[in-house]
Amino acid sequence: MDSEKRVLIVAYLFPPIGGIGVQRALKFAKYLGDHGWKPIVLTTSEAASATMDEALMAEIPDDVEVVRVRDPIAKWMKRMMPRTQASHATTSDGATVATGRASRLKRWLKQLKDKVLIPDEQVVWALRAALVGTHLIRQRNITCIFTTSSPVSAHLTGWLLKRWTRVPWIADFRDPWTDNMHFYSSGRRARLEGRMERRVMRDASAITTVTDGFALRFSQKYPYLSDKLTVIRNGVDPADFGPILAAPSPGVFTMLYAGILYPKRSPEVFLKAVSQAIRSGRIHPDQIRIEFAGVFDYPGKASNRELVERLHLDKVVRVLGYLSHDAVARRMANAHCLLLIGDQDPTANMYIPGKLYEYLYTRRPIFALLHQGEASSLIEHYQAGVVVSPQSVRDVEDALVDMVAHFRTHGPVSGNQPLPVALTRPFQAGQLADVMEELTREAHPWTIVGRVPRTRDSQHAGTATGGQ
Repeated sequence: MDSEKRVLIVAYLFPPIGGIGVQRALKFAKYLGDHGWKPIVLTTSEAASATMDEALMAEIPDDVEVVRVRDPIAKWMKRMMPRTQASHATTSDGATVATGRASRLKRWLKQLKDKVLIPDEQVVWALRAALVGTHLIRQRNITCIFTTSSPVSAHLTGWLLKRWTRVPWIADFRDPWTDNMHFYSSGRRARLEGRMERRVMRDASAITTVTDGFALRFSQKYPYLSDKLTVIRNGVDPADFGPILAAPSPGVFTMLYAGILYPKRSPEVFLKAVSQAIRSGRIHPDQIRIEFAGVFDYPGKASNRELVERLHLDKVVRVLGYLSHDAVARRMANAHCLLLIGDQDPTANMYIPGKLYEYLYTRRPIFALLHQGEASSLIEHYQAGVVVSPQSVRDVEDALVDMVAHFRTHGPVSGNQPLPVALTRPFQAGQLADVMEELTREAHPWTIVGRVPRTRDSQHAGTATGGQ
């Protein structure tokens, strides 16, 4: 009889889709084999994504089977997007506005998503994935199911698979569901999603999440989760970086922002502070360069680019566009400072941007615009940089002037504490393996992982080698 332990990883976001949200499922698929588990990945064959990264395909081990299920909604939306983008007009001042046809089409798409595609536009894919997953579980003798969100439809796949097969199921939340800062549903839809969330929380064999704040929110909302809730943080894969020099080359002070920007995570305060420092003569424009790698403006939007132009920062700000994960890692290591912009939301203190762990690994100074919370505490704990109020242009300006002056006096620096091994992807794959072992070993009920992730070896874990 085949005794190999197999886990079905259900992850809509998976290469060739890129972005930080892909990394968790990808790294589990990459490293679970080192802990005695053979992953089989169930994902999509289509995606309407602004962050595609074909280079990530090379990270999928040859012995990891990837089964791709067609998403008819994503395929249809990819066909529709060029039509909506083509149905725009440019005004005399250069602004882009939707024509009547485009406006009607966008309103219709929004109504479709709001009233039919619940909990999200991947729900049709999730139902199809459940049917395919049932056959995989029986054919491949799969002993555990792991679903990760977003999109939260992945957990509907897990819920159905557990009901149909009785295989233990772990529901992994990289972000909350109805308590998410981007959850805008109301009325009937909000009530329906609330019922879906309760079913998932109740019926999953285990719940994993990425921050203490999320875990606390879940346990307060659903007290019965206390015996099946585990924190497995996001982290960094040292293999993505290779050796990192103690400090980058001198030159113009270069800051790098890596990631996505959107209205709640806006660069407006930071850019206004830069502009003010230059206008007042506290920083000369030749002394600073700011690079943005990722999604600066979503397709069809231009508010951030327009802000750069209005503030006359064209010679200071460089928009690199979306780069491969490898290219971003190299730029992080070569930057003099890494810029982190948090979300403007009352619940933002629960969130830790996934990119922060990679920032910490490079040991480059971090300039963070954050509310006090878990992310700011990490930066302060590792003495990794400065945290400034994201609401005060003057505070940001003062902190930036100090950092540039320090660079001009002392040159490039690198000196925060090394990141512990417990915050690396290979170690975290071992944590997930421990949860799966306990779930599939009936004689030993498994317990919650506390405030600091613990496994058999975590108390004696060393540090990741992020610098030389």
